[in-house]
Amino acid sequence: MSNPTIRTIEEASLNAWPARQQLVDDGWLIRFNDGYTRRSNSVNPIYASEIDDSALETRLKKWERFYTEKGQPAIFKITPLVHPPHLDAVLDKRGYRYEAPTGVRIRSLAAPLPPPDAIPDGRPVIESALSDAWLDSYTNFSATPPETLAPMRAILENIAPACCYVTQWGGGAAVASGLGVLEGPLFGLYDIVTSPDQRGKGYGVHLLHGLLAWARENGASHAYLAVMDDNAPARRLYDKWGFVEMYKYWYRVKNSLSL
Repeated sequence: MSNPTIRTIEEASLNAWPARQQLVDDGWLIRFNDGYTRRSNSVNPIYASEIDDSALETRLKKWERFYTEKGQPAIFKITPLVHPPHLDAVLDKRGYRYEAPTGVRIRSLAAPLPPPDAIPDGRPVIESALSDAWLDSYTNFSATPPETLAPMRAILENIAPACCYVTQWGGGAAVASGLGVLEGPLFGLYDIVTSPDQRGKGYGVHLLHGLLAWARENGASHAYLAVMDDNAPARRLYDKWGFVEMYKYWYRVKNSLSL
């Protein structure tokens, strides 16, 4: 396929990371998942809306109330598709803080993947469904708080497209883990993490190679991922693997839970 559009990537990422509850309000997707991750607990205004500026204040109050009643602040994901186009400025004036600037990167999978350097006793374990072993590795490597385990598992168990869960082993132990989600020609990379005491040894490269090789074998033409601007090690890794930034997004977060 030709290069994916921003919309196709945003839609694929919404499908790859399902929320427990989702509502549609005239072009806005409102998502809630018990507070676990901004991605699944935010308003995604990515489609054209017929609402005019005079009604925008009422609409914002409606969804601020929705999140307040669920015990969390209202969050808006701001992408180049945002509608109305001046929504970010409106939220800024309402006191919403700017959070988590992130770059979305893509890479064609047409060319063969460069083989990583050999690692003694290194091997990937690839699974098509969530396992307790993969989840244990991921939560240990990422220091996931125990209270988020249930909503995290709910998301992972409800992903509808095909999944590739990879655990990279080295030296007789699990050292890195990651998830890929395949929808048509698009392959999204999520939850890429290496054990803190094993970083800088090349395991992340092997993990990435395993995920992308699986994607090519299963018909993907492009891979995409999101990396936060302040994650310099990940950005360097994805630079080496030819991932090119396509667009930016960030979040606007309400400063209080008041109605």
